[in-house]
Amino acid sequence: MKLGNRLLAALAVSSLAQLGMSAASLAQDAYTIGATTYSRSFEFYQDIEAGMKEEGGDQVTFDFRDPNGDLAAQTAQMEDFVAKGVNLVTMVPIDSTAGEAAARLVTSAGIPLITVDIAVTADVGQVAHIASDNHFGGEIAAQKMAELLGNKGEVLVINNPAIVSVVDREKGFVEKLAEIAPDVKVVASQSGDSKREKAQAVAEDLLQAHPNAVGIFAVNDEMALGALQAVIAAGRQDTMNIIGFDASSEGISEIAKGNSAFKATVAQDPVGMGKIVTRTALSVLKGETVDKFIPVPVVLVDSSNHTDYAK
Repeated sequence: MKLGNRLLAALAVSSLAQLGMSAASLAQDAYTIGATTYSRSFEFYQDIEAGMKEEGGDQVTFDFRDPNGDLAAQTAQMEDFVAKGVNLVTMVPIDSTAGEAAARLVTSAGIPLITVDIAVTADVGQVAHIASDNHFGGEIAAQKMAELLGNKGEVLVINNPAIVSVVDREKGFVEKLAEIAPDVKVVASQSGDSKREKAQAVAEDLLQAHPNAVGIFAVNDEMALGALQAVIAAGRQDTMNIIGFDASSEGISEIAKGNSAFKATVAQDPVGMGKIVTRTALSVLKGETVDKFIPVPVVLVDSSNHTDYAK
């Protein structure tokens, strides 16, 4: 009996040891993904990272990096990912053209690359690009602007030509206006560099140059909020209609006031996008085929539905 008990105890210890080794092996088998964003100063990019992390669970170890809009910092982060030998890299390029070199660092090392939200201009061997349907987002913004203006009036656009995704928003906006409301004229378009302070200064100049303008489309909420400050300073909040893009908390709060010049924004689904990024990355790492472009739907947010998007 004693020998039998000893044997059972030995088997139990052996089994526990094997279970411990299996758990350790599973932990070691987690994929490592290097993820460089645009800037965490944007709520949107914080939400993308949250979605990625939630979807990854214990399958992925993320190395999240924030270059804060600095191309050189992002390039250094990409170099570090390559040096560490991560399994896959996701990238929100700071600049669609200038970011190509950093993207090539990854793909030339044989590491799969997924671009997120913002595309690189050239095909550098990235396995997928995941982004909102930005052209359609511009189109629904144009439809709302035409409605607000009664299909007639002058409109200003604050853009950022360095980023392909927001260029697509402007294209969708301008093309749709020309189609459905030819008497709504875009009289000026200027870059705000995706910065609130710069957009405010740009809007101040544009408002002075175009005293009859009654609409502003900014290709993200940060710049729309900057334009709002310029409109308030000029005393034109009662006659101006501002539409942004991103459905940020601040933007939604302005819409909720009911008397703000900030009338609407286009909602993306950054948490959902982040989840799609991780699912796509796992598919790639498992050797599965994925689509080269994966669009994420967008929705217009205005006074009729802003409560659905309040955070």
